[in-house]
Amino acid sequence: MRWLDAAVRAITPWGWTLIAAALLGLVLARTLGWAEALVAAVAATVLVLGAIPWIVGERWARARIGLSAERVPVGADALALVEVSRPTRAATPAQVDLGMGDDEVVLEIPPIDVGGRVVRSVPLDTSRRGLRTIGPVTIMRTDPFGVLERRHRLTVSRTLVVHPRVVRLPGGAGGIVRDLDGEAAAERTADDVSFHSLREYAPGDDRRLVHWRSSARYGSLLVRQFEPSRRADTLIVLSTDPKEYEGDDFELALSLVGTLGLAAMADRRALRIVESPRTERGEPTPIDAATRDRLLDALAVLEPGRSLGIAAAARASRRTAPGSLAWLITGSKVPARTLRTAANGMPADVVSVVVRAAVGALPSRARLGDADVVTVGAIEDLSRGIGQVRQR
Repeated sequence: MRWLDAAVRAITPWGWTLIAAALLGLVLARTLGWAEALVAAVAATVLVLGAIPWIVGERWARARIGLSAERVPVGADALALVEVSRPTRAATPAQVDLGMGDDEVVLEIPPIDVGGRVVRSVPLDTSRRGLRTIGPVTIMRTDPFGVLERRHRLTVSRTLVVHPRVVRLPGGAGGIVRDLDGEAAAERTADDVSFHSLREYAPGDDRRLVHWRSSARYGSLLVRQFEPSRRADTLIVLSTDPKEYEGDDFELALSLVGTLGLAAMADRRALRIVESPRTERGEPTPIDAATRDRLLDALAVLEPGRSLGIAAAARASRRTAPGSLAWLITGSKVPARTLRTAANGMPADVVSVVVRAAVGALPSRARLGDADVVTVGAIEDLSRGIGQVRQR
């Protein structure tokens, strides 16, 4: 029974001592006739029963937890705001406890007038990405003699999401290619940016496309036609094999994925992000990249695990590679031969760029066959590495 379990947990060690003393006193008084034992038993019982009203009844206070932001990047400032109010004339607690994961923070509360409130702010740890459970706010109610105590929960918990840090890339950098004109296609269109030729006017053509100077020269209406451009779709493949990373390389790799993914979104490119499959014949696991927040939320909780490396991830992604550009993200412990295998795992019409996350390394670019290999030592180096690739 839940109420019985709660009652047992409310008894302090001193309370159990008093209960034992009361039982022992009753036994001694009954068997030996000791009046003193009966007095001790009655006194202990009175103390236990007198403690009950102190821990039951209405709450002494109300509380609410707020966050300065529900999502923050690694290292950003974040605060938990705890508001404690006094709704009735009942005395307010001198302190409340705020849960912080497995720990608690004790907040001192000054006297509050009836109907008043006080707000306390607590800085939150954002040094590592992930989820932080903030709350609940609780108060410990006890009697003056310390016989019983009961923890009252005043709020529910809140969750702070700490995202990997990302940077803004120059426009178009997420796709490398300058695809203002895109990849030329065989068909022709009447609405694009790459002029191709003139043709005779046909009923239904937009008169704004009429090239009047040429029409006057040839004596018939001529309209412009264009080459349609195809925007470069983007595939990002992330290795989650822990053997390919050292130290904080994986954290940097997640920042690279987030930065490149957001750049593709900003350029309105079709985007697909996957992580390593678990088996050789397995499919790569998709990472939710429908929106900015959903991508960064997914990266905030992603951890390396029992999965294959970048070569297997690239090979598994080959069948579903949707675009003309593939970013292959891995760590610093991958040999050059494996990087070459990964780059060759993409279809021939896909431009592959391997990005090595190597914390503290100098930014550099190398060529492995037809693929570029960019080494990034900090997330700020990514823009420079991409610039080297674009200028090749």
